Amino acid sequence: MGQKNRHSNYSFESEIDSHVNNDPNFDLDEYIKQKSQLDPTSQLHQSEIEDREQSKFKNAVLIFLVFAAGFLWVNEWSVSQTWNSLFGSNESATSFEFAPPVIPDFEIPDVPAPPIPGNESGLVNYMRGLEEAGLADIYANTGNIALYQTGVTVDYLSQMNEAGYLDEFSYSAIIGLYNGNVTIDYLNSLGNAGYLEQFSYSAIIGLYNGGVTIDYLNQMNEAGYLDDFSYSAIIGLYNGGVTTDFIDQLNENGLLEDMSYSDIIKAYNADN
Repeated sequence: MGQKNRHSNYSFESEIDSHVNNDPNFDLDEYIKQKSQLDPTSQLHQSEIEDREQSKFKNAVLIFLVFAAGFLWVNEWSVSQTWNSLFGSNESATSFEFAPPVIPDFEIPDVPAPPIPGNESGLVNYMRGLEEAGLADIYANTGNIALYQTGVTVDYLSQMNEAGYLDEFSYSAIIGLYNGNVTIDYLNSLGNAGYLEQFSYSAIIGLYNGGVTIDYLNQMNEAGYLDDFSYSAIIGLYNGGVTTDFIDQLNENGLLEDMSYSDIIKAYNADN
């Protein structure tokens, strides 16, 4: 039996498979190297084991994070509070807490109440008064509303209409004359003297409130100065007591052209 084994072909595989025993040529280093090489099936099995271990670790971490988030939510802790509680930091940290938006209350506006029957406004009564006086068509609705808003009475308009002045003045002029307290008698005096068309309604208001008489206007007109001075200058000269004779003296000496009406008033009061 031993002779047969001795003459048979030797191989390392036969040696490690125990087909040949006590071979004097057995290589121990080669045997260890052969055993250390794992087959693919063994490597795949090892990879599956490692994947399962990693999956278990990930699941454990996920369960811990969910538990920690729930714990923080129940106790209403912020990130900075948790950090300080765990690590004892005294530094102030920015809070990342979420604040829900504030939604303002929306109120539905009240529906305006319908007008009460019989509760007519003053404008309606005013327009009715113009209709009854036959004055509604003299000015447009815009003018009639402006007359009402500025307090011009229907009675004043009736008097101005009877005197024939509604055709001479616009509704804005009527408003100025009424609020300037200009009387119809003063207008009649200006009209009779021929000055009504010479002055604007603002000039008439100024002359009336300045107390300028028709007689003074006649004197200035006869001396030829009415066209040389504005209505404000005439008011000033009248209230300054300046006579037409003094103005004539200035004019004869060639001084009138270089003097304003206030200079004339000063010169007159200096001599008197």
